[in-house]
Amino acid sequence: MNSPMVYRNVDYSKMKKDNQQDAGAQRSGKSLKKLSTALTGVEALEGAFSTKGLKTCENGNTCSFYLKKYYPNGYEGYGYYRTLNNGSSSYLGQANNYFIPTNVVQNYTPSGMVINNGNPNNAPASNVYGFDLTEQYYNYSSPTHFSVVEYNLAKKGDVEWWLYNSGYSQCQECGDVGIYMDADAFPVRLDPSKVVKYLVYDENDHIFPNHQKEMLASKTYSILQATTTENTRVFVGNSLPQNPASKTPQVYMSIHNRPNDSYTPEEATFYGPEARDLDNYIYENRTIDIVAAGNYWVRNNRGQLNPQAHAVNAVTVGAVNANDQKIPNYTSFSSHYCNKGMGHCLGSESYYSVYGTAKPEIYNYTDFYMQGDKKRTYTNWFTHEPFPYDPYYTGTESAASYTAGMVAGLLRANPFYRWHPEVVKAVLLNAGENNIATPYPHGEENVATKKVPTYRSTVFNRFHSSQFHESRYWIGDWDRLFTHDRGYRGEIRFSVQRPTDKHNFSATIAWLTSGNDIAKLGVIPQNFELLAYESNSSNVDAIDNNLDNYKAQSLSGSNSFSRISFSSNAPYLTFRIVFLSDYDRSENYNQGMKN
Repeated sequence: MNSPMVYRNVDYSKMKKDNQQDAGAQRSGKSLKKLSTALTGVEALEGAFSTKGLKTCENGNTCSFYLKKYYPNGYEGYGYYRTLNNGSSSYLGQANNYFIPTNVVQNYTPSGMVINNGNPNNAPASNVYGFDLTEQYYNYSSPTHFSVVEYNLAKKGDVEWWLYNSGYSQCQECGDVGIYMDADAFPVRLDPSKVVKYLVYDENDHIFPNHQKEMLASKTYSILQATTTENTRVFVGNSLPQNPASKTPQVYMSIHNRPNDSYTPEEATFYGPEARDLDNYIYENRTIDIVAAGNYWVRNNRGQLNPQAHAVNAVTVGAVNANDQKIPNYTSFSSHYCNKGMGHCLGSESYYSVYGTAKPEIYNYTDFYMQGDKKRTYTNWFTHEPFPYDPYYTGTESAASYTAGMVAGLLRANPFYRWHPEVVKAVLLNAGENNIATPYPHGEENVATKKVPTYRSTVFNRFHSSQFHESRYWIGDWDRLFTHDRGYRGEIRFSVQRPTDKHNFSATIAWLTSGNDIAKLGVIPQNFELLAYESNSSNVDAIDNNLDNYKAQSLSGSNSFSRISFSSNAPYLTFRIVFLSDYDRSENYNQGMKN
C-alpha cells in the first residue's frame, strides 16, 4: 500500500500516508519493487515524521524520523533514520535510500560538464545564442517584484535557517538536492551580472533549441536559482535519468516546463502517452515531479492541459497573480480519461470521456520580475537574428518553477520527504496559507485547493513552535499494515494527541497509481475514504461505539487524494483510512483488500 497522509493544523501540521498499491505487492508473490534490496526480508514499512519529534532517541533527544519494519516471521523492528545508516548522523544518504528502484536497467551517469563561469554568452550551455550588450529599461506596469513575492507573500524569511551552509550546525539533517529540468534547450544568462552555475547536463541529449525554448529554459532556471539553496544543482536534458540516485547530489525531483507546440486536441484534453510515461516513471523511481498546467484556456475556449500535466502522480501547478491573488483565466484545468482506453476518445467531446483527478492540484505565484533584469535583445550568434527578451515572468511555467523551488527547500530541510512524491503532494495540498481571491475563473468545483502554499507551511522548521506538522506513510504488504479488519475492506487507524495551542486542522491522503492502469482502464483503480474523529484517549478503538459520529469525512472519488478540514478542542484525534474499492483489472488488484 502506498498512501501518504498529511495532517496539519491551522499552522500547517501534517500527516501522510503512501499509496495503497505497493502495500499488497508481496501478497501476490511480486517483489516489493519500491523497497530497496537493503531491506532484505522486510515485507512492509511504516514511517513517520514530526517537527515536534515522535520518539525519544539518542541522549533523550527527540528524533524526528521514525521507521517501523515488518518481517515475515512476525517480528517488528523499530528504528530511526538517524541510526539506520550504520549509526552515522546522516539522514537518507547515498547508502540509505530505501525507496529507490531495484530494477534499474542502466546506470545513468552524466558525462557532461558543470557550467559556472562560462564566456559572456555562456556558449558551453547551448553554443547557439547570446545576448548583446544593448539594454533597455522595461516599463513594469503590472508584475510584482520577486522579493515581494518571496518575503511578503511566500514568507521565506521565516524559514531561512535551512538556506545556507553556515546553518549546517543548526540543520545537521539538511542536505543538497539535485533537480532535473526537463527541457528542450539549455539556460543562458538572463542577467548579464550573473552566471549559469551548478548546471550539469548530458552531452548525449539531443537538444534543438529555438528562441522560445531557450527563453523558457532560461526563465525556469532563473526562478530555480533564485528560490533554491546555494548548493542545489540543476541537471538539464530532454530524457529523464533512469537512475536518479546516480547523480551527485541525488535527483529527488524534476520540473517539467517543456513547450508543447505540437499536440492534438485529444492529447491536451485527455490522459495520453506523455502523462502515462511520466506516471510510470514516478511510480518506479519515486521522484517528485512538478508540471506546469499550461496556458491553453484561451485556445478554443477550452481548459487544455499540457500533455504531461494530466499525470496523476505528478503535482500539476496553476498560476496565481502575485498582485491580486487571483487565478488568471489562462490557467488550464480539468483532466479527462478515456474509459475505453487511451487513444479511443477521438473527438473533443465524447461519451467515452470521464473526468479524471482534479488538476491542477496546486496554484502558486506568477506575474513577477527579477531585480536588475532589463529588456534587451537576444541575438543568434550565427545568423545575427534578433529576438527581444522581455524580463517578465508569467504563466503557469513560472508558477511551477516557483513551486519546485519551494519543494527543493522542503527536501533539503526535511529529508523524510525524499522519494515520497505522494507525501509531498499531500503536503502541498495541506500547506495553503494565502487565500486565492474569488471568483474562480473556471468554477469552484474545478479548484482542488483554495489557498497558495508558503515556505513556512511547507519547509518545516523545528525551531518554530507556531507550526506543527506530522506526516506518515505506509508501504508494503497490506496484511502487515492494516490495523482493523472491516470485513472485505480493512483499514488503518492511528491517533494524534492534539497540541494544546492548536485547534484548526486539515488532513490529506494521496497515493501513487500505475500509468498503465489509467491508460488501459480510464480510471484511478483505488478508492479511499478518510475520516477524522474526536476522542478523549489515544485508544483508536474508542470510536467503535459510533463510527458514524465522525468530525470530518472525504471520499477520494475520481481523485488520487482525499482532503478534510475541521476544528477541534478534543484531547486526541483519531484518523481512519478505509480502503473502499479496487478495479478488478488493475495492475495490483486485490493486493490491498482483506480476504
